[in-house]
Amino acid sequence: MDTPKYEKLFPVLLFSIGAFGLNNLFQIPDWYDEVQANAWTFTFQQVDIAEIVLYLTSSFAFWLVWKNRSLHEIFWPAFAYVGVMLFSSSWSLLFFGLQSPLAAFIDMIVVASAIGVAGLQFYRHHKAAGWLMAPCFLGAVVFAFNNYHIYQVYTQIMSA
Repeated sequence: MDTPKYEKLFPVLLFSIGAFGLNNLFQIPDWYDEVQANAWTFTFQQVDIAEIVLYLTSSFAFWLVWKNRSLHEIFWPAFAYVGVMLFSSSWSLLFFGLQSPLAAFIDMIVVASAIGVAGLQFYRHHKAAGWLMAPCFLGAVVFAFNNYHIYQVYTQIMSA
């Protein structure tokens, strides 16, 4: 028996909330205040809003793909979606946990790539779902540039 469409939304949202929670486990290191004072960067509130939008939008897009199909039918879109969630959640570990803005920058490039792949996979099954990933992709690219800028400022501060 097939699962009703809206019952598939619950595990997708739960996974999304879990990924967002993982991304917010780490404490902000002391050096970040100095980076914020010397760099163009987003506030924590802006980052949280952007993350919530990324997680919810990509989750809704995946649900659009999954709601009328089995996971077996959409293996690659599901794989791409899980990749987006995992790489997005690992950013905080790299940036705040390991205190490596360079690794976080590289992760954001991987996130943008994963979002691009997911968007193409979603588009094959549901055009609107594919298009929903476009703003997520653009946001990830902006955050990648921001991470690179933070990396440059961090390098200057640590070498001073």
